Amino acid sequence: MRTFFDSMRPKRGSESFVAMSSAADTHVAIFAGGKSSRFGSPKIKAKINDDEFGLLIINTLKRAGFAHITLIGGDIDDSRRWGVDYLEDIYPEAGPLGALITALQSCRSEHLMTLPCDVPFIDEDTCQRLCNLSTGAQVRIARTDTPQWMCGTWRRSDRDTIEHEFNSGERAVHRVVAKMKFEFVDVSSEKLLNVNNPSQLK
Repeated sequence: MRTFFDSMRPKRGSESFVAMSSAADTHVAIFAGGKSSRFGSPKIKAKINDDEFGLLIINTLKRAGFAHITLIGGDIDDSRRWGVDYLEDIYPEAGPLGALITALQSCRSEHLMTLPCDVPFIDEDTCQRLCNLSTGAQVRIARTDTPQWMCGTWRRSDRDTIEHEFNSGERAVHRVVAKMKFEFVDVSSEKLLNVNNPSQLK
């Protein structure tokens, strides 16, 4: 069954949707805030074989060629330990859309890739494919069996548009995306597993 977002997907293969961005010109923001109520503790500090989620994600990003990585929210000491930048979330109670705006306001490149802090199994290929935003698209969203709205690549030049939606009261990322020229990239559900419960690590 075709969904609303399937029907709105940009058609690939035309000249206006030639892939052009890469790790070298993409800034990455990892959303480290959130209450982690289901997990019971900050997920970014959860461990797999003694390595914290945050460190696993950051090391994968660095191996994939991303040099500019920022934690949005969370603990500034984590960013220092892992050798990345830190930004306090301007809108800590506004969910991922607030974190996205925080990241866009300080982004130094045209392309901003966002990731949640609970995808410790992500690999280099998934990161590179996610950042590969086509020239005719405003945003590229990862999709497993369903869209993964916090895993995307955005354009800094669209910040005013996104902020307008936010200032109008919108808080749902997917409804903002629906008003933009977007594309999905299909990725492995195993590599982009969202760990919401410690039992998923057993």
